[in-house]
Amino acid sequence: MDIHTLYSSCIIAIQFKQNEMLEGQEVKFENNQAIEKALNIISGKWKAAILKELFKTKLRLKDIQKGLPTASKRTLTQQLKEMIDAQVIKKKDFNEYPKKTEYTIAPLGKKLFSVLNELEKFGKNL
Repeated sequence: MDIHTLYSSCIIAIQFKQNEMLEGQEVKFENNQAIEKALNIISGKWKAAILKELFKTKLRLKDIQKGLPTASKRTLTQQLKEMIDAQVIKKKDFNEYPKKTEYTIAPLGKKLFSVLNELEKFGKNL
């Protein structure tokens, strides 16, 4: 799913949820740029699936690969790097041989839990 499709889906989901809560009132968004910025962080091939797994426990790359067997190592590495740069997840390198790296949800990423749950509910209604 590309960013524009995801953005449109999120806007519809938010409007749907707000319409349920605010029947008869006009729904307005204060800052569409903020929504776009948030969607850029979570959109991308495999990001939602990676986050879903990391919400459960800390993982190494090989564990993420096992859970997403059709995803290439290169793609997963790129998606992880983007989420690290966005401070959504953290990477911890252990000083041992063989090299060991673990990924965990960062404090900012924990705030995405409810967002992803709402997107999942919305997706089930499509």
